[in-house]
Amino acid sequence: MLLMGFVAFLILVVGVVGVVAIAGGGGDDEGDTASPSRTTTPKSGSVAKICEGKTLVVPGGEPNTQLDPIQVGDVETSEYIVEIFGGLMTLDPELKVIPDLAREMPTVSADGKVYTFRLRDNIVFSQNSRRVTAADFKYSIERAADPKEASPTAKAYLGDIVGIAEKLSGKAKEVSGVRVVDDKTIEITLIEPADFFLAELTYPVAYVVDREQIEKDPRNWTRRPNGTGPFKLVEFTIGEQIRLVRNDRYHLGVPKLEEVRFELGGGSISTRYQNDELHVGFVPGTELDAVKAGRSPLAKDYRATNEMAVSYITMNPTKEPFDDPKVRQAFAMSIDRESINNVLIYGAYRIADGFTPPEMPGYTESVKSLKYDPVRAKQLLQESKYAGRLPRITLNYGGSGGNSPETLVAMQKGWEETLGVTVQLEAVDPVAYMREQRKGSFQMLSDGWAADYPDLEDFTGKLFRSDSSLNYTQYKNSEVDALLQQARRETDRNRRYTLYAQAEQKILDDAPIIPIFWPVSHTLVKPCVQGYPNVSMTVPKYRYVDIVKP
Repeated sequence: MLLMGFVAFLILVVGVVGVVAIAGGGGDDEGDTASPSRTTTPKSGSVAKICEGKTLVVPGGEPNTQLDPIQVGDVETSEYIVEIFGGLMTLDPELKVIPDLAREMPTVSADGKVYTFRLRDNIVFSQNSRRVTAADFKYSIERAADPKEASPTAKAYLGDIVGIAEKLSGKAKEVSGVRVVDDKTIEITLIEPADFFLAELTYPVAYVVDREQIEKDPRNWTRRPNGTGPFKLVEFTIGEQIRLVRNDRYHLGVPKLEEVRFELGGGSISTRYQNDELHVGFVPGTELDAVKAGRSPLAKDYRATNEMAVSYITMNPTKEPFDDPKVRQAFAMSIDRESINNVLIYGAYRIADGFTPPEMPGYTESVKSLKYDPVRAKQLLQESKYAGRLPRITLNYGGSGGNSPETLVAMQKGWEETLGVTVQLEAVDPVAYMREQRKGSFQMLSDGWAADYPDLEDFTGKLFRSDSSLNYTQYKNSEVDALLQQARRETDRNRRYTLYAQAEQKILDDAPIIPIFWPVSHTLVKPCVQGYPNVSMTVPKYRYVDIVKP
């Protein structure tokens, strides 16, 4: 998420493997009017109790943006958005693009530009059972492209549609490329063929919203958003919990669970899992080896999932000293990622020797980032124009202050020992981080990205094409731009993958970013929880889950 991706996120190990602090490139929290309710629900107690009934209790993250599909820009918020809302297309647990509100896969014109979608007969909004029409989709897309809404993702994920740019710039009152044919038929015209377009439609900014609800209460509608997803929001208590109950009129089949309760606080996730207060938990880092080896009683509940995500360091090439590629390369070659992973985080993650994670369709193993080489790193710094006169360097990360993450402290020490450079670590409030990240004002960032949809365009194209609204690195390279533009237009999928690989290798050699880890989620799931998907990115998953009493 999304999300999911859904958009940028910051991975910080915080003592429990699989728990991440997330900050992204989505919307600001300024002006958020989604006031939560203040009721509470009794907690579960014993394993017998937790396996009774149909309420799933899981750890959750505090949303960083309001529960509005066109504003979401972080993984934590996207987990709720994909369960409450829906669009024409969605992803199944195998990451296959499938129809959601669309009745079937669309028909596509011979030139690959015009997509015609027929809607299902049984789709309604969950809170009031109003039937969804093609006009609702046109409204939703035009709302996303309304400059007054300031959606941070509309240009990036809807920009292939004719008329989106004109609407975003205020030059047009409607999106000409979205046409209502009749109540059940909508036609979308693209500027040029895009092999990844249907995958893009699974991203929240393309989801349908209830015009009547928004116009009736524009400031507070996100308190109880009226979506079409498998679940609907009934409670959001800041710092405590979010409760979703099933949508009994869900068009893809009523979920087996009656409720999903996300616990936003309450102490150690691992302890609460072992005390049978949670159905899902995470393995404590100190117990990971024992769990993997089967020596821990938690081993029977353990599952590992490779995530379609990457953590990395961004070095802004528009800021000194990172305008010199030799400085960037020197910094990249001074990070001993393997030691950091093995010593500090118990070997929990995978070393990212490229940017694109191996789970991504089209991944090319031969694409490699710069390796740890302290001798060559020193040489490069001496060859740079900043040899002996480096300016002050600050690395920012999303957080609330206090002690810096150990992983960043280890990198800081590596740069000092190898290059003789002192890098200051500075925490920034996650919401402010997201805002400043988009401005490109930082010199150096602890950064990350999680897949929004399973296509290389979402990684290499969205983040590094110089005219992309998501190019927060401020990176610009004419050769890379040419390859990425060619890849966008290429309809032969294998040829498209080759072009992305060529572009990624050039980016890694130029080193505006330093890939660090590909995350792994080390999850614990109670045996009575059936059908819980092991999925590498944010998708609507809870409709597949059931609780079966032992």
